[in-house]
Amino acid sequence: MRDRRVWALAPDDNADLQYLRAQGCRVRRCGSIEDADRETVRAGLLSCDAVLLMADAASNCRTARLARDMGLSLDMVAVMGPARRGELTALLRVGVDWVMRQDDSPALLAAVLRTLRLRRLDHAADAAGLARHGIGPWTLEDQGWSLRHRGGASLRLTVSERAILVCLFEAPGHVASHAMLNQALLQGWRHAYGRRPHDPKPRGVISRLRWRGLQAGMEPPIESLRGYGYVWEI
Repeated sequence: MRDRRVWALAPDDNADLQYLRAQGCRVRRCGSIEDADRETVRAGLLSCDAVLLMADAASNCRTARLARDMGLSLDMVAVMGPARRGELTALLRVGVDWVMRQDDSPALLAAVLRTLRLRRLDHAADAAGLARHGIGPWTLEDQGWSLRHRGGASLRLTVSERAILVCLFEAPGHVASHAMLNQALLQGWRHAYGRRPHDPKPRGVISRLRWRGLQAGMEPPIESLRGYGYVWEI
């Protein structure tokens, strides 16, 4: 989420926007499209890669339609008010990617934005015919035994590190549960030669991977999701 550019149509600077700023997002807010001229709204949409629609249903739909008419490749999330017949359908018809409820937590909003971002990167990689084991500037090479950053830094991986990273890179949304990672470790060591570690734990493997990455001039962006697992952050 760090340095992600978010444009928000929101009447006030609410807890969701404050949470995103705390996560490193650059958030620009427009209080109302009624008070802003069309060119100002256009300029705001052009300067971002994600849009939050937190106004009334009509304003949300009008803004989403403007963004799609401009042909912009944006991740659009709308917050729906109290259940109203037809509002959800209207938002999806104008091209909103995800609809949330007003009582959903800021952490969930951040997770949705992260997942949409990763999905877009995956689609771009597929269209370009890139390797499956690649996320943004990061790739797994040499059959998954080497982690490389576009900046040039690389790291040779251990059996456990390789198993964890292959699991993260292939997981939907690049979010892997503790159960998935534990199973990946078991599978990774099943056909490995040499002495096997005693019950390796994802937490320990990831902690050492972060340390080794820093020594090699890189910082693997693995984020812990408390109570669930880990995500490869972008």
